[in-house]
Amino acid sequence: MILDLHNHTRWSFDCSMDPAKVVRVAKARGIDAIAITDHDEIDGAREAQRAAGGDILVIIGEEIDTRAGDVLGLFLKEKIATDDPIEAIRAIHDQGGLAILAHPFTKTKSVDDRVARALDGCEGFNARHSTVPSMEGTEPEPRIASFAKEYDLSLTAGSDAHFYRELARARTIVPASTLDEAKEQIRRGNTVLSGRKSSPFNLLASAALRSMRALIHPEPE
Repeated sequence: MILDLHNHTRWSFDCSMDPAKVVRVAKARGIDAIAITDHDEIDGAREAQRAAGGDILVIIGEEIDTRAGDVLGLFLKEKIATDDPIEAIRAIHDQGGLAILAHPFTKTKSVDDRVARALDGCEGFNARHSTVPSMEGTEPEPRIASFAKEYDLSLTAGSDAHFYRELARARTIVPASTLDEAKEQIRRGNTVLSGRKSSPFNLLASAALRSMRALIHPEPE
């Protein structure tokens, strides 16, 4: 099974993609299951799941902004609202989900030992943030590989797509045919990663979109 485990929709503050089109594009590009992981929100994932109609499997996810960096909650049932990393990871596990550290060492330069030990995995390849241009296999850049080995973390890959052109750029491949099987294989670390780095222009475009939205819909004082 080929999965893309990190993607956004218009439910994120820095993305305008339609959830229904996201699943159509991902399916056309050979993805079997896609995780929708909007920033601090899961309604985009629910919308995508309804639109998929069984043509592609949709994992309900959320990218949770915590004090220890962004944590992906995968296989969720309810939205998680906390910036405390331990509380967020506990809430993910209470729902039977997996807690994956997104793009390690980008927002924060280190990870607290207690947080690292609570995680299930980390992104070995993120198409937007990884320092390597492409990846085929299981070994990510040395610092992430060392971190994952030290804390016995599974490795995943995600496109972190905010634009349609970014979808399916990163893939996590597992020996599974159902989402339950896929979750268990990820938990066990039975993953193979594949991907191509996204253009840096996409990060700039997301920042511009975020700024435009802030001007149109400013935060209440």
